[in-house]
Order: sequence, then C-alpha cells, then structure tokens
Amino acid sequence: MNHVLHSFQRYILIIFILMTYASQAQTRLSDTDTSRIKQKSIRNFLKSQIDSGVVNFEDFKPSVDERTDSSQFDSNIHLFRLRQAQAPLRQAYLTAHPATVWQGKIVSCGFIYSPVSKRVIYPDDKFPGLETGQIFFVEMRVLFGLVKFPVCFMVTQIDESKHTIAFSYVSSGASKGAQTIMLTDDAKSGTKIIHSSIHQTENILRDKTLYPIYHRKAIKEVHQNIKNILETQ
Repeated sequence: MNHVLHSFQRYILIIFILMTYASQAQTRLSDTDTSRIKQKSIRNFLKSQIDSGVVNFEDFKPSVDERTDSSQFDSNIHLFRLRQAQAPLRQAYLTAHPATVWQGKIVSCGFIYSPVSKRVIYPDDKFPGLETGQIFFVEMRVLFGLVKFPVCFMVTQIDESKHTIAFSYVSSGASKGAQTIMLTDDAKSGTKIIHSSIHQTENILRDKTLYPIYHRKAIKEVHQNIKNILETQ
C-alpha cells in the first residue's frame, strides 16, 4: 500500500514539475516593459491583445500558412536593385538589428519577441539575428504622420537555399496577409530584391488604394536601410 502511495506521490510531483516548466516556458504580454516602447500605437495594441485574451507571446499565430487560400487576397510585387553582392546583402538581412532596419518616416520598430530566448528585445538590446517565429511590433505612419497604427508580424520561414525570408501578419491583428523577400543575382551587377505580398483587411477601399502606396514606401525604407548598413561597414 505504501509503495502505491509513494508511486502516486511521485507521479503527482512529476506532473507538477512539468506544469511549472510549461508555464515558465511562456512569456506573458503583460510582462513587457512598456516604458521602453516609445510608440503609443504599439502600447495600445499590446493592451488590446491582452484584453482580447492573448496572454502569452506564444499565443500569436500567423494569419497565413501553407493551407491558406490566397485567391481572395490582394497582391503586390515590388522590385528593388542594390549594387551590393548577394552574400553580404543576405547576411545583413539576417543579422541587422530591426530597430535600425525598420526605421524611417513610414516605419518605426517598437520591439521584437524572440521565441528562442523567450524574451522581449527592445531597440537598445543586442539582437541575436533573425529567427523563425520571431514577432515584430512595428508602427506605420501614413498621411504625413497624422495617422499611426501598429503592425504585428511573425517570421514564418528563413530558407537560405532559396535566399528567401517570409513573414505573416498575426491572425489577431487588423490585417491578414504575408510578405516574402527573395534575393537573386542581378545580371546588371549586384542583387535583385523581389518583395512580394498578399494582404486583406475589412476595408476594401484601403486595400486597393492606400495599402499599395504606403506598403511600397515602407519596404523601400527597409531595403534602403539595409543598403546604408552595408555602405557604412
């Protein structure tokens, strides 16, 4: 009888340890130090996500995956050319700090969440490099900065063999969609960057008019920042 009791107690202890470990492996949105986030729209987005039931960063899910029917989405493809060789350019995309890359008149990086280290990375923190599952919290500024809104997206794929990086807006955000950056050798010397996106919101007029204009402005800032980083190294 005592043997059975001890076995049962050990079983309960193991379950308790596993549950404790699982809870510790989650990072709560409420633990974010909002005093280190300068963008009010991002602070408000965090609060709205918590209020809607998103407790941990691990609760965020991509709005687009391999099962998504993208035929109902609007699509855009933009082409950029940089004189830099593909290898150092690709390395810059994988290692440059998002606070530097996603920074300009249109875009402003608030912070990043790393699923590997289970921690929030603020603009003045060291960046470990791009990781699948990382979540970016970025502010968009449109109409000369009069309108500011948050954009939250997740890194869904890093394919070094195909030289592609894919992102998806999170499913609990206002926009649904995904973006892919592909680097290819440019016959005219340098590297050709193909930045494709699909998107969908409840505002059809905005999807057809404002989104394509400001999306191009935003990603142009991003790719220009990568170029500037390489030129200053």
